[in-house]
Amino acid sequence: MADREAYQAAMREAASAAWDQNYQQAVTLYQRALDIVPDDAQALAGLALSLMEIGQQAEALKAYGRVSQLVPNDPLPLEKIAQILEDMNQIGEAAKRYQAVAELYFARREINSAIPNWERAVQLNPDLPQPHVRLAMIYEKNKDTQQLAIYEYLSIARLLQQFNQLPKAEQALQRAMQIDPTHADVRSALADFRRGVPLQTVGTPIQKRATAPARKEVDEESEEIGAEEVVCRSPADESAHYSLGLLADLVWSDQVSQAGIEPLVKAIELHQVGSVNDAIANYSKVLKTGLNHPALNFNLGLLYLYSEQYDEAFNMLSRELQDPDYGLAANLGVGQIYYTRNDVHKASEHLIEALLRADTLLNDQVDQGGYERLKGSLADQSVEYLNDLCRALLPYLDDVKWREKLTNTLTGYAAQGKASYVPDLIELVLEGGRPEMAASMERIDIYMSRTSTRLAQEEIYYAIEKSPDYLPAHRRIADILVKEGRTQDAAIKINLVANTYLMRGNPDKAADLYAEVIELWPADMAARQKVIDMLKEQGRVTEALYHWIEMADFHHRLMADTNKATEVYLAALDYARKNDADPARTIPILKALADIEAQQLNARKALSYYEQIVEIAPDDQDTALAVITLHFQMGQSDKAIAALDSFIRYCITRGEAGRAVSVLEEQSRLHPNEIGLRQRLADVYRQQKRIPEAIAQMDAIGELLLDANRIDEAALVIRKIVEMNPQDVEGYRKLLSQLQSSGSSSG
Repeated sequence: MADREAYQAAMREAASAAWDQNYQQAVTLYQRALDIVPDDAQALAGLALSLMEIGQQAEALKAYGRVSQLVPNDPLPLEKIAQILEDMNQIGEAAKRYQAVAELYFARREINSAIPNWERAVQLNPDLPQPHVRLAMIYEKNKDTQQLAIYEYLSIARLLQQFNQLPKAEQALQRAMQIDPTHADVRSALADFRRGVPLQTVGTPIQKRATAPARKEVDEESEEIGAEEVVCRSPADESAHYSLGLLADLVWSDQVSQAGIEPLVKAIELHQVGSVNDAIANYSKVLKTGLNHPALNFNLGLLYLYSEQYDEAFNMLSRELQDPDYGLAANLGVGQIYYTRNDVHKASEHLIEALLRADTLLNDQVDQGGYERLKGSLADQSVEYLNDLCRALLPYLDDVKWREKLTNTLTGYAAQGKASYVPDLIELVLEGGRPEMAASMERIDIYMSRTSTRLAQEEIYYAIEKSPDYLPAHRRIADILVKEGRTQDAAIKINLVANTYLMRGNPDKAADLYAEVIELWPADMAARQKVIDMLKEQGRVTEALYHWIEMADFHHRLMADTNKATEVYLAALDYARKNDADPARTIPILKALADIEAQQLNARKALSYYEQIVEIAPDDQDTALAVITLHFQMGQSDKAIAALDSFIRYCITRGEAGRAVSVLEEQSRLHPNEIGLRQRLADVYRQQKRIPEAIAQMDAIGELLLDANRIDEAALVIRKIVEMNPQDVEGYRKLLSQLQSSGSSSG
């Protein structure tokens, strides 16, 4: 008991030292905790991070290595190891670790986290095949990254050629050719391959700006990945770029009449060079030949919009409002047309629809209900509000950086566990939509991205002087304070802004800002409870649960106070059930409770929590295995095997037989004396025609039965082996005869 208290005290002091950036002291304290509880993963992780901060890379590497052994399914230690190895200039090893990290994320279906690790792996070592294969398949699925897929397939072909797997290398080149038949690098590589010339590494060239007429130029500071420039396009330009490719395909696919081919080719060429009126004339000729295609309708409508022929633009764009490829840009264009006609109600409807489509494009968990409520509330809004909404949404969406802006916002909401975020999103857009403040806020963001803190600060004070009640400017002051390391001052500033929102009758926004205060000072449990209470009052169940879990996790992971953590987790679980939360939202709570009980050797309690998770998420392999393991630990072999059977059945019904076999093999390795496991594995091997492996399992079963003096049962197993006619069948027949004789004499 005294040791446990000493460990918890050391962990609390270490966390406090790390929080104060006193990493040298943190190292001493984490080491003290490890002296009491050796190989504690939490203490090791804290020690490793602190060692990194004081520049002891080699020691940090050892500590993270041990953490990765203790928690092999956690990608974070491996990610840190990769970073350290890269810093130590061990490039080859670093590349392998980045690949391993990516595969862990991939196994957890966290693709967005896997991609940058695969990318880093091939940047460090272009000759690693697996990352190229993964990236090619992922890039190819998205039309915006298909050009990147081409270069991954070229890399795959190069490596396969080196391994003398020539048919597969040619398949990779053909795959690249299917994406872009006119691509110069692909054609060159295919020609070299057919001549037997070794393929060379091809770097990604700087991609060109969209050829569709655009009202905004690409920012000179476009994000760069390695040597390549990322093309940023507005929604209209994205759709135009896509439709130009489709129209070009139509020319060569016999889908255009003879009379329409010449004007369509001319229209595409004129569109690409920005000759709007001449392109319109030729697109119109194609339309008169009877071609009715969404790409043609959209491009013609877009060019009419650019030339301010609003009636004609409305006629063409309205046809594509529901099209999955053009609905975003078409609704944006129609919204703009309504706005020019001073119909702010109709304009708002279409602009909100455009925002919904943009959100759907970038976000897997869209707040559909929030958008429906927003649309339903438009009739009750004032003209002034609708006008402000239109003026804010138009520049927000009709921007080459719309993806970056919206993705960053949605990622922030996801990190906070927000399911109902539409009101916050609209408020964010509105706040940035004041024409007199927009330019100032943009300059502030640019200065802050360049770490030009002094210039940003001057611009903020200028904005506040012009508009003292403009809260986003006050909020930026807190950002600067954070950059300067003055987190407590930043928390106080955000708290003041939150109070102002509360007084203005916006408790949703206030709650969000109070939550930011907590992010700066996680140890302020009173503040976190305040946020939870506000979210409960607002019926924001998912977000309240997020903060409850964060509170409990703080007590558990950082303070090592399992009693308090358990109390908070149980309160969260009770709240979730009483408020009909999505059962999946309770999984982190149940896992945490099970983990705590397992650490305290309360196997039955841990098992009860794990079994609840299995009911909610039968696909959760780690939990299913935890149930099996606990049953075995409790000496309940029958229940362990029954739980394993349930999981195997689930896998098989989903067509994942390989996964089931893998689990069964691992369990047989862990529990070699369990006859029931070996019997199931032998049956599976027989079904898969893996006869030698089936015989090996049955042979082991026979040995176990003989050791237990279960002669008759052993004889039945040996008889089945004989029926399978193994190579040494005579030896088995002899053994069977001996067993039968022994059985007869004993009888």
